[in-house]
Amino acid sequence: MHLLSALVALATDKLWDTILPDMARPLPPLEKERFFLCAGLLLGLITLSATLTQRWVDRDGLGVALAKGLAMGVLAGLPYSFGSTALGLIFIGWSGINELQKFEQ
Repeated sequence: MHLLSALVALATDKLWDTILPDMARPLPPLEKERFFLCAGLLLGLITLSATLTQRWVDRDGLGVALAKGLAMGVLAGLPYSFGSTALGLIFIGWSGINELQKFEQ
């Protein structure tokens, strides 16, 4: 896992967890639906961003890059913040260890 993919997913997770619900709270019900539909499209962009980062920066194969991007998009879309859980720490640690291994080679 590339560190950039993990950081983008964590930033989006924090946006989804705190900022977006506060922005949607005063909206009427129909506007809330549109707002969250657009926010869902943002999660699709995160999946694409993580996939492209894994493919072109980390040089993963297309299938592996797509799987990692999809996993990061799903984790960012969960209705609770995974960045402050043990799972989020595992992803950050995993990506950090991968980056350190690259420097050693």
